Amino acid sequence: MLKMKRIMDIRPPGGNAEPESYPKFDPHITLVSLPSPSGISLSQLRESIPKDQRPLKVTFKSVDVGDHFFRSDYIAVSLTPELVDLHRKVHDSLKLEPRTPKFPHISLTYITNFDAEHGERQRWRDELQSEGRIREEDGGDSIGLNCGIDKEEWISGFVATEIWIVECEGPVETWKILDKIPLS
Repeated sequence: MLKMKRIMDIRPPGGNAEPESYPKFDPHITLVSLPSPSGISLSQLRESIPKDQRPLKVTFKSVDVGDHFFRSDYIAVSLTPELVDLHRKVHDSLKLEPRTPKFPHISLTYITNFDAEHGERQRWRDELQSEGRIREEDGGDSIGLNCGIDKEEWISGFVATEIWIVECEGPVETWKILDKIPLS
């Protein structure tokens, strides 16, 4: 994930984005999003993860420009049966309807709507393309990202070995990791 943060730190030249755009955060796939307050305890969240959950293979499908702060620029992730099953089991356990738009995706930037109206989300995506940071793979079915600094370091996915429970209240940079659950 450290390599992906290198991509997340790229800024298009000549930008004058608002201070609220481009906050620092950890790359992640949102598995469940709870209303605040939810009435769901930390122990219930922990218990919603199946005890025998295996690590998940994540493959990048595309880098897309979104229409919402929390989906500004993101990696669309290939939807696998394992991801679908985990998503369903967690929601069923918590007795919740899914509220995870564009599932599954990995946000790369959060850019305000004001900046987006002035083209900042597209400008960021275009900068990745112009720097040669995105390439099609598998005949166009997936993509790779060059996360290198001085040399090419291509990644086209990863294996998720843990699930984080994060409190997402207030400014993005103040979000708190409440627990990390290792996958067996």
